[in-house]
Amino acid sequence: TLEELLFDAANLSGDEDDDNENKTQLAKEESKLEKDIIRVILSGKTDSLKPNSGQAVTIGEHHICVGFHEETGSDYRVWEWHGHIMLFDEENGYTPEYIYGNYFERLIGKARTGSSGARVEEEAKEEEEDKEQVGNLGLRELIDGGDSGQGRILHRNINAGSSRV
Repeated sequence: TLEELLFDAANLSGDEDDDNENKTQLAKEESKLEKDIIRVILSGKTDSLKPNSGQAVTIGEHHICVGFHEETGSDYRVWEWHGHIMLFDEENGYTPEYIYGNYFERLIGKARTGSSGARVEEEAKEEEEDKEQVGNLGLRELIDGGDSGQGRILHRNINAGSSRV
């Protein structure tokens, strides 16, 4: 399977490959981080990533936030992460570089809720309750919480070439 191929490739080479010689330092670090994250996901020990908690985790020297979601009826769980990679160069010293990545984990033959199963079910229930609550509110209540009858909607259309500003 694709997961086995990725997992084997990640395990075979912890060092830079020949094709990495042409990559920038950022691309190398991002690729290494992605391999580490996917390795953790495929191992099934995802609690160390603190998914959907909003908390940053440290992987290597980098700090990232990880989350996942499952669409109803889909065979995949979508993992997403974002954060900063700290790079050093002689001119600028340390500079944070923003990164984003994602991975589609195939769920066929796996438990649909994984190691964070109860958390996923709770979040789904909370989302449904929020949708019901929002569905019962009008536009005015959404804007000002329904406390005041003085709510108004301000609409500005700013175009660079427009004479109206």
